[in-house]
Amino acid sequence: MSAKTSKRFVATYFSAACLIMVFAGLQPGGGGKIAVFASPWSETAPEIVAEAGGRIISTDSSGWIAVTEADSDGIVGRLYASGAAFVASSVVARACVGFVKVYGGE
Repeated sequence: MSAKTSKRFVATYFSAACLIMVFAGLQPGGGGKIAVFASPWSETAPEIVAEAGGRIISTDSSGWIAVTEADSDGIVGRLYASGAAFVASSVVARACVGFVKVYGGE
Protein backbone atom coordinates (compact mmCIF):
# COMPACT_ATOMS: atom_id res chain seq x y z
CA MET A 1 0.00 0.00 0.00
CA SER A 2 1.46 3.35 -0.99
CA ALA A 3 1.76 6.26 1.40
CA LYS A 4 -0.80 8.26 -0.58
CA THR A 5 -3.35 5.43 -0.37
CA SER A 6 -2.67 5.00 3.36
CA LYS A 7 -3.25 8.70 4.04
CA ARG A 8 -6.47 8.66 2.03
CA PHE A 9 -7.71 5.59 3.92
CA VAL A 10 -6.90 7.13 7.32
CA ALA A 11 -8.61 10.41 6.38
CA THR A 12 -11.71 8.61 5.11
CA TYR A 13 -11.87 6.37 8.18
CA PHE A 14 -11.46 9.32 10.55
CA SER A 15 -14.12 11.36 8.74
CA ALA A 16 -16.58 8.47 8.78
CA ALA A 17 -15.97 7.85 12.49
CA CYS A 18 -16.54 11.53 13.27
CA LEU A 19 -19.79 11.61 11.28
CA ILE A 20 -21.07 8.53 13.09
CA MET A 21 -20.28 10.12 16.47
CA VAL A 22 -22.02 13.37 15.52
CA PHE A 23 -25.18 11.59 14.33
CA ALA A 24 -25.17 9.35 17.41
CA GLY A 25 -24.85 12.39 19.67
CA LEU A 26 -27.77 14.12 17.98
CA GLN A 27 -30.20 11.23 18.54
CA PRO A 28 -32.85 11.90 21.20
CA GLY A 29 -32.20 10.19 24.49
CA GLY A 30 -35.32 10.78 26.57
CA GLY A 31 -38.09 13.27 27.08
CA GLY A 32 -38.11 16.85 25.92
CA LYS A 33 -38.43 18.57 22.61
CA ILE A 34 -37.20 16.85 19.48
CA ALA A 35 -36.70 18.14 15.96
CA VAL A 36 -38.17 16.19 13.05
CA PHE A 37 -36.62 16.63 9.62
CA ALA A 38 -38.53 15.57 6.51
CA SER A 39 -36.95 14.74 3.20
CA PRO A 40 -37.94 16.80 0.13
CA TRP A 41 -39.63 13.80 -1.52
CA SER A 42 -41.76 12.78 1.50
CA GLU A 43 -44.65 14.32 3.40
CA THR A 44 -44.03 17.54 5.30
CA ALA A 45 -42.63 17.36 8.82
CA PRO A 46 -45.92 18.48 10.46
CA GLU A 47 -47.78 15.72 8.59
CA ILE A 48 -45.20 13.17 9.78
CA VAL A 49 -45.58 14.35 13.39
CA ALA A 50 -49.38 14.19 13.15
CA GLU A 51 -49.29 10.70 11.62
CA ALA A 52 -47.02 9.52 14.44
CA GLY A 53 -49.44 10.87 17.05
CA GLY A 54 -47.24 13.75 18.21
CA ARG A 55 -48.11 17.32 19.09
CA ILE A 56 -46.63 20.01 16.84
CA ILE A 57 -44.92 22.73 18.85
CA SER A 58 -43.46 24.68 15.95
CA THR A 59 -42.62 24.34 12.28
CA ASP A 60 -40.82 26.23 9.55
CA SER A 61 -42.42 27.79 6.50
CA SER A 62 -40.99 25.17 4.12
CA GLY A 63 -42.47 22.27 6.11
CA TRP A 64 -39.17 20.40 6.28
CA ILE A 65 -38.61 20.91 10.03
CA ALA A 66 -41.03 20.52 12.92
CA VAL A 67 -40.50 20.49 16.67
CA THR A 68 -42.53 18.12 18.84
CA GLU A 69 -42.51 16.81 22.39
CA ALA A 70 -41.10 13.35 23.11
CA ASP A 71 -43.74 12.68 25.75
CA SER A 72 -44.60 9.07 24.96
CA ASP A 73 -42.62 5.88 24.59
CA GLY A 74 -41.79 4.94 21.05
CA ILE A 75 -42.44 8.35 19.50
CA VAL A 76 -39.06 8.36 17.76
CA GLY A 77 -39.72 4.97 16.17
CA ARG A 78 -43.19 6.08 15.10
CA LEU A 79 -41.73 9.24 13.56
CA TYR A 80 -39.25 7.22 11.50
CA ALA A 81 -42.03 4.80 10.52
CA SER A 82 -44.15 7.78 9.42
CA GLY A 83 -41.43 8.99 7.07
CA ALA A 84 -39.05 11.20 9.06
CA ALA A 85 -35.63 11.51 7.44
CA PHE A 86 -33.94 12.38 10.77
CA VAL A 87 -35.07 12.92 14.35
CA ALA A 88 -32.72 15.00 16.51
CA SER A 89 -32.31 15.64 20.23
CA SER A 90 -33.62 18.54 22.25
CA VAL A 91 -30.34 20.43 21.77
CA VAL A 92 -30.95 20.51 18.02
CA ALA A 93 -34.64 21.23 18.59
CA ARG A 94 -33.78 24.31 20.64
CA ALA A 95 -31.49 25.51 17.85
CA CYS A 96 -34.23 24.89 15.27
CA VAL A 97 -36.82 26.81 17.28
CA GLY A 98 -34.74 29.92 16.61
CA PHE A 99 -35.20 29.35 12.89
CA VAL A 100 -38.86 28.34 12.75
CA LYS A 101 -42.05 30.24 13.39
CA VAL A 102 -43.61 29.18 16.68
CA TYR A 103 -47.27 28.24 16.68
CA GLY A 104 -49.14 27.95 19.95
CA GLY A 105 -48.64 29.41 23.35
CA GLU A 106 -45.16 28.22 24.28
